[in-house]
Amino acid sequence: MNGDPVPVLLIAGAPGAGKTTLLAHWMADPDFANTAVLVNEPGDAAIDEHLVGGLGASTRTLSGGCACCIARRDFPLALEALAASRRAAVRFERVVVELAGLANPAPVLGQLADPDLQERFPLQGLATLVDATAGARAFDDPESRARIAAADVLVLAKGDLVAAGELARLAQRLAHANPHAHIAGLDARSASAGAVWDAAGSASGRALRHLDASVVAARDHEGMRAHTLAIDAPLELSGFCMRLASFLQAEGDRVVRVKGLVAVEGRKGPAVIQAVAGELHPVRTLKDWPPGAAPGALVVVGRGLDPARLAAAILGERQPH
Repeated sequence: MNGDPVPVLLIAGAPGAGKTTLLAHWMADPDFANTAVLVNEPGDAAIDEHLVGGLGASTRTLSGGCACCIARRDFPLALEALAASRRAAVRFERVVVELAGLANPAPVLGQLADPDLQERFPLQGLATLVDATAGARAFDDPESRARIAAADVLVLAKGDLVAAGELARLAQRLAHANPHAHIAGLDARSASAGAVWDAAGSASGRALRHLDASVVAARDHEGMRAHTLAIDAPLELSGFCMRLASFLQAEGDRVVRVKGLVAVEGRKGPAVIQAVAGELHPVRTLKDWPPGAAPGALVVVGRGLDPARLAAAILGERQPH
């Protein structure tokens, strides 16, 4: 019945940890059908929603900032929009929320603890992805530690890219940091949707862990902005990638995340552009544009970046004098 409570699973993780890849894998699982998706985008372009493979009326984008910063205002409204679509006969049994990579989960967890919201959207749990290739750096910043401390399930992503001994040491450190969390799989793809969902719902010590996460000092967001570059015309890909790589090398630690879909000269589908910090990931091209994705856009998240110089450096536009 459409009036029944709808459980909510949060997915958290650092930028580039693999949240979108995991969620796309889940959405392709027939056993995880009837699932609505809420994607938290730091910028104004719905990039991740298209990469996941949206579910039409059961997909919503919470854009314009991290969910932890806009939880009090927009997060409940996004859930209400999903509830309205459910009442309009869009059938789903659960909601999965992909939090932005910079998000501290504590404010969102606090919002879901509100009695009214909790009655309609009970918390199934929090699954935190930890990039195995990051090693000890996964614990570096306060928000990473908060995501680990609050998790019901810890998913080791990209475990196939590190040595077995290194992976075991990371799992041991995670178990020490959060002894109540279930550690799922040695790779994000081996963590099935059903297994993570069930493990999140049965994790013990949740109230204490959420309290621990809420007192972890959040990294100051001051100066951290998401800049969305609209890209209407097809690009010459090699030159664009060279300019982007040069920009990433020059800006260094000021760039946190880059993600986008851009039209490419001579190709029908868009190129998927992704970078974490100063590293540009290999570019892949989709066969076709996802519905509603065109024209292209690039979202750059960073600290102290000038929008005009950003556009000039990446798109080759003339800088204003």
